[in-house]
Amino acid sequence: MAEISRTATQIKTNMLQSVKKKLKDNRFVHTLWSDFRNRHHNVIIEKEQYEYEKRALEMGLSLEEESAQIVFQRLRDRLATRGISWPPDPAGRDLHIVFCTTKSNELEQANIPPELERIVKVTCYYVDRRWKNPNQDRLRERTFVDRDLPVFLEQIAKESPVDIVLSYLSGSSISRDTIIRINDMGIATFLFHQDDRLYFRGRKIGDQWTGPADVCASYDLNLTNCPKSLIKYRVEGGNALFWPSAANRDFCVPRDLPFEYDVSFIGAKYGVRSSLVHYLKSNGIHVECFGPGWKNGRVSDDRMIDIYSKSRINLGISYVGYSSYQCLKGRDFEVPMCGALYLTSMNEDLGRVYRIGEEIAVYTDFQDCLRQIGKLLADPDRCARMRSAVREAGLRRHTREIRVRALLECKASVPDPSADTI
Repeated sequence: MAEISRTATQIKTNMLQSVKKKLKDNRFVHTLWSDFRNRHHNVIIEKEQYEYEKRALEMGLSLEEESAQIVFQRLRDRLATRGISWPPDPAGRDLHIVFCTTKSNELEQANIPPELERIVKVTCYYVDRRWKNPNQDRLRERTFVDRDLPVFLEQIAKESPVDIVLSYLSGSSISRDTIIRINDMGIATFLFHQDDRLYFRGRKIGDQWTGPADVCASYDLNLTNCPKSLIKYRVEGGNALFWPSAANRDFCVPRDLPFEYDVSFIGAKYGVRSSLVHYLKSNGIHVECFGPGWKNGRVSDDRMIDIYSKSRINLGISYVGYSSYQCLKGRDFEVPMCGALYLTSMNEDLGRVYRIGEEIAVYTDFQDCLRQIGKLLADPDRCARMRSAVREAGLRRHTREIRVRALLECKASVPDPSADTI
């Protein structure tokens, strides 16, 4: 009977997946769904931002972004109450960082730990390697991490004292009390988060939001790729710093390959992405797409690097979820580090990390995207200069080593592109 039940469940699952695929492939249904999700995500972002800014003003907080000096002084003061100095002084041994995250995906492993190992001793804690639950019960997973992570830290500290926990564990994966317990072990705790524009709160699991809202005050420092989110952390009692993504210079490398694609896009098919690609194709631009939902499907991380080098133009679409709002993405650093030409949707934070027009190209809407592609394809010399310039920019400004050194040296996370000279 159990085998029959499993077979029936699998058949039902396969049928549902088939129906979902057919609906996604139906352009009319896809457009209706995307429009609905667009409005829904816009409401979440707008309502949450308004509420937090309103609360900030009521609390007497400024909406202006705080300087790195203020953020680091607050960090020093907080750590001093636990007898921890900052910047840290490991007294004759290597600084030891434990990198904690939920999934041990190939790209994350290739991008982050190797860069950290250039300057510190690194130990990795991957939840999915220690907690294997096929039902994906997030509450049970959090309970497991609450029990397992402190014990893990205690065990490795016997061989090498732990100085910093650099964590991507937000409210869905760890509780406030566990973070405080780790703090009390004499460890500085940092959280970095890349989805707080839309998912600062997220949804409730047990007594906590899945995003950083309920745990950010327990971490010593919160690192976000979205300046708009900084005020949310401050209102919730957290200390926060703008800390955009970065790339591994040895993994994201230029490859000497002939061009195969005029324009490529790598990423899941949803929201405005499908509409933009359809618009470009209907206007004579051949765009080759890779990722979940597209004809080519997923590609390995190694092939992804190949595609960057084989593309005359790599298309970026930086909208948050299905919304009309944007933030910096990991792709904004991975593609340029590969010395590949990058054309992405314009958002106000790009100018903080790149020289627009010299290192990367941007577009403002579908029509402008079409115009920019035409200009770039017609000017291969300019494209070659941009590829060279953006690789150099990545090496000087956008490695994880640079980001972590900035934390250890109490500096702003990103050098000003306008002041950057070769």
